[in-house]
Amino acid sequence: MHPLATSTSAASPGPRVVIIGAGMAGICLAIRLKQSGCTAVRIFEKSDDVGGTWLHNTYPGAACDIPSFLYCYSFAPKYDWTHLFAPQSEILDYVRDCADRFDVRRHVEFGTAVIEAVYDDARAAWTVRTDRGETIEADVVVSAVGQLQRPAIPALPGLDDFQGPMFHSARWNHDCSLVGRAVAVIGNAASAVQLIPPVAEQARRTFVFQRTPNWISPLNNRRYSRVARWMFAHVPGRARVHRARLYLEHELRFAFLRRRGFVNRCLAFQLRHRMRSRIAEPLRGRLIPEYEAGCKRVLLSDRYLQALHRDDVELVTDPITRITADSIVTAGGERRVDAIVLATGFEAGRFLSPIAVRGRDGRRLEDAWPGRPRTYLGLMTPGFPNFFMLYGPNTNLGHNSIVMMIECQVHYLLGCVRAMRRRGVQAIDVRHDVVERFDRGQQAALDKTAWNGGCTNWYKTSGGAIVNNWHATVAAYWLRTRRPRLGDFELIRRPAVPPADSAAGR
Repeated sequence: MHPLATSTSAASPGPRVVIIGAGMAGICLAIRLKQSGCTAVRIFEKSDDVGGTWLHNTYPGAACDIPSFLYCYSFAPKYDWTHLFAPQSEILDYVRDCADRFDVRRHVEFGTAVIEAVYDDARAAWTVRTDRGETIEADVVVSAVGQLQRPAIPALPGLDDFQGPMFHSARWNHDCSLVGRAVAVIGNAASAVQLIPPVAEQARRTFVFQRTPNWISPLNNRRYSRVARWMFAHVPGRARVHRARLYLEHELRFAFLRRRGFVNRCLAFQLRHRMRSRIAEPLRGRLIPEYEAGCKRVLLSDRYLQALHRDDVELVTDPITRITADSIVTAGGERRVDAIVLATGFEAGRFLSPIAVRGRDGRRLEDAWPGRPRTYLGLMTPGFPNFFMLYGPNTNLGHNSIVMMIECQVHYLLGCVRAMRRRGVQAIDVRHDVVERFDRGQQAALDKTAWNGGCTNWYKTSGGAIVNNWHATVAAYWLRTRRPRLGDFELIRRPAVPPADSAAGR
């Protein structure tokens, strides 16, 4: 029986839940809530469709660098993936299919952004306000906006002076043809290594502006044959065994991320050897990193390094000094360009921004996080009862599938709701001492990882604290989220508030 089934009668739609975001996390939670019998669910999505990251990142070559069989819900397996590493369009189709198959779309209000969520101590309830002027009351508010939804625009002098087409990789302009143009790609991380090869095939000239080099490993992608896909769908256990093998292979890779460890040094040796064999002598000094392997995400590509050896591609490692109406200027010279692609990542450390979240006594979330976020399991923070985050602070991974982490978080959240209803409390608030103890242990563990190994990366704040990544394996997170311990929370008992009409499920 599902965790909420014992506490939700046919006459009760369950707690009123507002979910912010209809990406993979929001859709997962909505499905599980509906399966539990909780129907008072409303999802607010600022875009016009489900999919989140996979809806917006449509640049050429966009794909997942985690195997497809790990990048789907365990309760909704997909057996007909075309490739080991699925392209963006196939992942988006999967999310759309899940939203349709489990009848989630009727709970979603598209084109609607949440701008504020305020907790009311007297009523032990949340008031959520949207950009359409609607006000909704909820018992539980869940942020499912994730970490990779706000494109980072670099503060480069003269950026606004450029007169040609310019767009971020996460907001690709498909109306702009790059054929025959001189194109500048600023950035060389995960999105860049995917889009640069196809861009170079179209453009007359491609300039790749690199700030720091990245460790590159072969992707070794392959297409699943028709026979393999038939076996996944019809041979009992075949798909489960394949998924389990992929999971174990990737889970064991966490050992590579131990700072200054023997296994990490072996990884660096292997990566350096492979890169040297694929890079011509003039480029080696500019493309092979000196920092620890894994400090930045190890990027997977079979085409990026080859693309940099094209006669019509130039790697530029001088810092950009300014941008003019039709060029990019560095200390080494000026390069005329017709279009600029910003492959500069995301503002991953600005969790929930620009949504204004106010908890007990009107305290703002940003004031509760001086310097950096402090949460319990990346899910909850003190002073904000019944406010949960999916793919929140310190839940990103560098070795395995984030979808597995999301399912763990959803399981934990549903366990919290079940416990509240069983105890007859309206809200729970994680205790400060629990968060402080958890945070100290987490930061001590993160300090021993390669992410703290002498490079700048998007996992860290300007002060050096790692705020995005989980400090251990997926298995460790799974164990921590099996069952909420009510001793970790303050139980808030208030008279139940009758559901308002505006919060009724659809």
